[in-house]
Amino acid sequence: MSGKNWLLHIPRFPDNLYWGLLEIKNIFEVNDSEIHLIDVNHKIYKHFFDTPYWQDIDSFGLMNKGKIPLFKLTRLILRELSFIQKNDRVFFSVFSTESRSWATLISILLRKWFDVKIFIGGNGIYAPGESEAESVWADYMLEHNLVDAVFMNQADETLPEAIKNNFNTSGKIYKETKVFPNLGFLPKHLTVDPYKDNRVYDSIYYREDLEHPALKDELLGIEWAFKIHSTLGCVKQCTFCDVPVIQKWVMRKAEDVVEEIKHYYTTTGSTHFFLGDSTCNGSTSEWMKLLEGVYKLQQEIETPIYWNSQFALKPANRVSEEQFELIAKTNFHPSPGMDHCSDRVLHHMRKKYTWEDMLYHIDMFAKHDIWIRDALWMIGYPTETEEDVQEYDKLFSRLRSKKHTFVSNVVNVTYMNRNSPLLDIVNIDWNDPNKWTAQNGALTQEVRMNRKKKLDTEFTSIGKLKYKFRDSYRRALR
Repeated sequence: MSGKNWLLHIPRFPDNLYWGLLEIKNIFEVNDSEIHLIDVNHKIYKHFFDTPYWQDIDSFGLMNKGKIPLFKLTRLILRELSFIQKNDRVFFSVFSTESRSWATLISILLRKWFDVKIFIGGNGIYAPGESEAESVWADYMLEHNLVDAVFMNQADETLPEAIKNNFNTSGKIYKETKVFPNLGFLPKHLTVDPYKDNRVYDSIYYREDLEHPALKDELLGIEWAFKIHSTLGCVKQCTFCDVPVIQKWVMRKAEDVVEEIKHYYTTTGSTHFFLGDSTCNGSTSEWMKLLEGVYKLQQEIETPIYWNSQFALKPANRVSEEQFELIAKTNFHPSPGMDHCSDRVLHHMRKKYTWEDMLYHIDMFAKHDIWIRDALWMIGYPTETEEDVQEYDKLFSRLRSKKHTFVSNVVNVTYMNRNSPLLDIVNIDWNDPNKWTAQNGALTQEVRMNRKKKLDTEFTSIGKLKYKFRDSYRRALR
């Protein structure tokens, strides 16, 4: 196969190496194909860090509305990619929809200046609400000859086939499967040596204001945390979320997850891990097996393991105290999606739990000294009233009482997905989907952002807000 394969880290914020690229590189290696991972991300961000453009560069998905001089950016990209030759193949992952403009720009430059084959994949190829078999943006890129092929899903199966076929393929590559992807455990040379300066940091392990002495003493200053997958998709059908549409629910066997943790500990000595999942505890029985497996592993290696993930709340009668005991014993730091303090809103969201169930979790986390990494909240839900917003007062009262183990909170403003049932009760212009309005006219974008600002101010006064309002506002507008 003539020409070289390049795996390109397209610009994204924050400036650290995307774990998925290591997994892609591993797929090439185990299939006896060479690929060179090129991280130009930090060079581009470093170039703009001390300029007035820094505040806007991470929202380049909007092309910054002219705020960044495109000719300077183009010249910088071309210089950093000058090693690419004609007939080479370039692969990159579009991490999110905000990365599409970067991908489009880089594809145009690669086609014009280097005449290479281009292959893309990643979560960013899907618009909110699109299934894993469809992508309007991918169709656009193919139609305008900006890419040769798009890997829609299950790269662990489709990519090896493409390698064997010398990449003589085009169009959208999709494979229907309910089997958990077999990306394989990364070898040491992919996780330590070449990328030691681009590590995956996790703020829970080095925050200077942590109140928990054990976290301060044992976790501050660690080098990095390994990312491990344990689930895909989600068991829930929340009205505001498109994860169940994009990805079928699959949960990996607990034994395999524990084996991967053990592999990275044995290979690199790392004791810190995070699960990149929406619902690591989707299946209670499998989740309990995972907790038990991690606990046994800690006893076997005589070393504590520290790990975290998003965490799904459930009705209190479905979550035994034994589960919280195991969570504490295994040093797991959950990031629960609590979503709202109003039972009326939670019911419309199709949540199975109530505020009382939420209190049960808060009490159990506190009783067993389990520190909540991030609690995730929502504001500006289409049916939300001022009375619903006032329900947050009982949360703030609880936080001020100190009878909790919250480390930080994140407030997200509700946005719309194209397949959401919420579309029946809102008016929306998809040219600017963040400016939707409830059909009764009561909930505009301005109202939503004012409500968010109110919550952010309250969390800040308590000292439990993870993001400043300005940063959260920008995230909400994406």
